[in-house]
Amino acid sequence: MLSEAFSFLFAKCESKFRRFGYLHEAIAIDARYRRCRLAWSSHLENTRAEISSAILNVSQHKKVVILGAGAGYDIPLEDLERHFETIVLVDVVFLSSIRKKAKNSSQILLVEADLTGLVSFFENVSPDFDLNSIQTQPPVGLLSGADLVISCNVLSQLPIAIQNWLINAGFDEDSLELKRCCHKIILDHLRWLEGSDSAVLLITDLERRILSVKETTESEIRDNALFGLKFNKLDNSWIWDIAPSPEIDKEYHLKHLVGSVFLDRNGVFDVS
Repeated sequence: MLSEAFSFLFAKCESKFRRFGYLHEAIAIDARYRRCRLAWSSHLENTRAEISSAILNVSQHKKVVILGAGAGYDIPLEDLERHFETIVLVDVVFLSSIRKKAKNSSQILLVEADLTGLVSFFENVSPDFDLNSIQTQPPVGLLSGADLVISCNVLSQLPIAIQNWLINAGFDEDSLELKRCCHKIILDHLRWLEGSDSAVLLITDLERRILSVKETTESEIRDNALFGLKFNKLDNSWIWDIAPSPEIDKEYHLKHLVGSVFLDRNGVFDVS
């Protein structure tokens, strides 16, 4: 806990992202990784393998953009450095471990950005605002010139901080309006990727699964991680043992179903 407190105090992070909880969440994920490293290993290996496979599926290797790069545990940086001239890592906050790697590589560029463009917009929102009118505003030009764009385990996370902020601002957490807002944030990200004029690899949580340590998989509680959006076609899928007991609760395990989709240029996601 002490190391996490120091990380929060001294980490480089824009004040608005701190206020929305992004720094706290990044530090918490990093701490969970250290506690659950063994349980996470297959998920991280699968993610890195999907990225390595995508590298071989593109013909040009000048620039790759990785959205949701985080601490880089699920990214095969050495493989990317062997193939691409420029590696753009994008996230709202970067902790010291990935900053050190970027500092020691002339190929890696860190970009701190809000992929939804909604953080600044919602900072002073009032409860009477019509959430149905929101328009996400991804960073202009971020994907320009990329040969490969990778959305890496970030899709399901895009609405979370926004949702929490809106609830704290007075919006009803059970309202259909708020759920539609979160669904739109996710769908807008997919449409942005489709319009990137590059090959795209999407890796994302699909379901959250809660399982009692004393029961079988038949008693799993399943919850859509994408606010109702479903992929009708996946290239691969696997289970991420994200919080084995007693990480969150001594009586339950939390697992995520993760899926990947690779799109050639001008491809579209098959969703419903």
